[in-house]
Amino acid sequence: MFTPLNRTTREMKINNVVLVTDALKSLGSATKADLAVATGLSIATCGAVLNELSLRHEVLALEMEVSRGGRPAQRYAYNADFFSVLSLYAQGSDAAAQIIWSVNSATGESLAQGEVRFLPLTLATFYQQIASLLADYPNIKALGVGLPGVVVKGTVATCDITAFAGIAIEQQLRDRFGLYVQVDNDMNYTAWGFYRSSCAGVTAPVAYVFKPDVPCLGCGMVINGQVLQGASQFAGEVSNLPFEHLNKLPVAEEMAKVIVSLTAIINPVTIALSGPKISEALIPQLTALCQQYIPAQHMPELTYRPSMRKDYLQGITELTLHNYNLHVAFGE
Repeated sequence: MFTPLNRTTREMKINNVVLVTDALKSLGSATKADLAVATGLSIATCGAVLNELSLRHEVLALEMEVSRGGRPAQRYAYNADFFSVLSLYAQGSDAAAQIIWSVNSATGESLAQGEVRFLPLTLATFYQQIASLLADYPNIKALGVGLPGVVVKGTVATCDITAFAGIAIEQQLRDRFGLYVQVDNDMNYTAWGFYRSSCAGVTAPVAYVFKPDVPCLGCGMVINGQVLQGASQFAGEVSNLPFEHLNKLPVAEEMAKVIVSLTAIINPVTIALSGPKISEALIPQLTALCQQYIPAQHMPELTYRPSMRKDYLQGITELTLHNYNLHVAFGE
C-alpha cells in the first residue's frame, strides 16, 4: 500500500491525519497519549488532529478514562458511520457468472452482503446491480471492484468475462456514479485478504494460487507487506509459465510446477491454495511432488482455503478503505 512521502508542511499535516486515523481504527478507541505511542507523533499533534476530525464528526469523543490521580483523559473512536464502502466482484466466465458483494462501515465492519446471478452478461447489467446497491445503501462513498482478468491502471486488458475486456472500467464507474472507485484483478485482492487474515505482519513473501474450472491458474503475491503488482500489473499470471501443455497436466503436477517456480523466484513462506479443482486431500501429494525439487528448509507451508470468498471480500474492503482515505486526504 502506498503512503505519500512528507515533502511539504501541508503534506506533513495531512500525513499526520492519515497516521492518526489509521491508528485509531486499529486500536478501536484511544486517548491522545495512546495515539502518540502508536504513531510516533507528539501528544500535542495528536490532539490537534483529533480536534480537527471531531469538528467534522469523523472522530467521536467517548467517555473520559477513570482518573488515576490526575486529569482524566478523553477517549476517542473513529466514526464507523462516517461513510460506507461497497466491495464487489464478478466471478465466473461467459458460461455462467455471479456478482458477490458486501457493504462495510468506515472501520471495516460488515453491514450487509449477498450475491446475485450475473445475467445477462453485459456491462448494463453490471451497472444496474451497482446502482441498485447504491440506492439501498446511500452512505456509500467508495467502491472497490474485483474482476477475473488482467487490470492495468483501471482498464481491463483481458477477462474471463469478455464483456469487460478492453473497458476502462474504473473511469466509467467514476463518471457514472460519482464515487471513488478502484478496480483490480481477483488474485491481488484475494492474496491481500489472506495475508491480512492469516499472515498479518509477516514480511516474508506470501502467495495465493487459485485453480478455477476453466483451464488457467491465478496467483497473487504479498511481499514485505505490499501487494506485488509488477511493472505492468502482470505479476501473478502463472498460466504464462513456459511449461509445455501446463493446463493439460493432472492438477497435482500442474500445481506442483507452479509452486516450485514460485519458490525458486520469490521463496514464499506460505502458499494458499484454493479453487474447485483443489481439495485438502491434494496437499500431501503436492508436498511430495514439490519436495523432489525444493530442499526441506526452503519448502513453503501449503495451506488449503476451501473458498476464496472471505479472503477476496476482505482484500477488496481493506485496500479500498485505505486508498479512499488517502484519496480524501491527499486528493490523489
